[in-house]
Amino acid sequence: MQDDDRADYARNGFALVRGAVTGPLLAALGQAVDAVQAAVPGLAPGLRERLTLERDLTEDRRDGIAASEVGDAIFILGDPPAFALVFGALLDHPAVTGPIRAALGVSEAVAHFMNVTIKHPGFGRSIGWHRDYPNGYACPEASCFLRAMICLDGMTEAGGATAFLPGSHALTDAAARAAPRRPAGWSPEGAVTLPCAPGDMVLIHPKVLHGGGMNRSARPRRNIILQAGDAAVALRERPAQEAVAGRRLGGLAPAPPAGQ
Repeated sequence: MQDDDRADYARNGFALVRGAVTGPLLAALGQAVDAVQAAVPGLAPGLRERLTLERDLTEDRRDGIAASEVGDAIFILGDPPAFALVFGALLDHPAVTGPIRAALGVSEAVAHFMNVTIKHPGFGRSIGWHRDYPNGYACPEASCFLRAMICLDGMTEAGGATAFLPGSHALTDAAARAAPRRPAGWSPEGAVTLPCAPGDMVLIHPKVLHGGGMNRSARPRRNIILQAGDAAVALRERPAQEAVAGRRLGGLAPAPPAGQ
């Protein structure tokens, strides 16, 4: 992670790391996502329950497009290493793990969860403005974590690229916990959309406000989301279906519980 990237993260609450994943690994990750999408109708129940399909969600965030028109399109592919081992390789990929540790300011970091968030061409849903801290899925008591978004296809404004409100992370944890939920349709002044190329990685501070529009383009927007945090700080509750939970970035051994 370059000094400028680290400064961007500290000042704005997000940073773009160019070319974090390239070549055969980037291609293999995209192929693995495609393979899961193609296999949806025949998946075993233990794998099918890890998916959130677009048709099972409300129509309002895809401009009223009916569930019958979106087929088996996946919105969230949860616990991707359960489907293909190649996703686990990201935890040992220095161009991914190094910037994460640098942004966190720690020498040891662990994964909390991983998913693939997919906005399909023409109807991929918008995501409302929110903060990742606090969250009800995988959250420590303090905001000592981040989310890394690895962009398999790149992002464009027409494709529903993530937008941020720079500096909105500059509040205390207590204030973030007390902040009201943003109403549907809310959009802040001063928001910045962050386009990027395939293989780029976006580091997202847990308290920065961010969201994204529908994918109105002709190309998919598939992003691998990896939440990771300080290895010394435990989650309040460890997710049950997360193969990566507790794995150290840069190594295979799980981290010991905090305080040991």
